[in-house]
Amino acid sequence: MLEVGDFKKMQKIGEGTYGIVYKAKDKKTGRDVALKKIRLDSETEGVPSTAIREISLLKDLTHNNIVQLFDIVVADSSLYMVFEYLNMDMKKLMDKKKDVFTPKLVKVCM
Repeated sequence: MLEVGDFKKMQKIGEGTYGIVYKAKDKKTGRDVALKKIRLDSETEGVPSTAIREISLLKDLTHNNIVQLFDIVVADSSLYMVFEYLNMDMKKLMDKKKDVFTPKLVKVCM
C-alpha cells in the first residue's frame, strides 16, 4: 500500500476548491506523477462527493485521452489522488495554440 512518504513533492502546479495539485516523483519507480491533495475538513463531512465521483469514474476508464488515476493514498486529514503527470493541460494547450481551436473543433471537444 502506498504512503505519502513514497512521493517527493517537487512543485505546486495547481489549486482548486477542494485542494492542491503537486508535481511529484514516485521514489520507488522514479516516475513523475501528479498528486491531488484533497482536504478533509472534518470527520463528519468526509470525502467531498465530487472527489468520490471523480475516483469512481477514473478507476474504470482507460483511454489515451483520459488522465490515468494510479492510486489513492489517505494520510492525516487529507486524501491524495495519484495521477499520471501530464506537462500540459487543455487550458495551456488552448492558450498556446489559439488559432487551432475552430468553433467546429471546440464542439467536438465538448
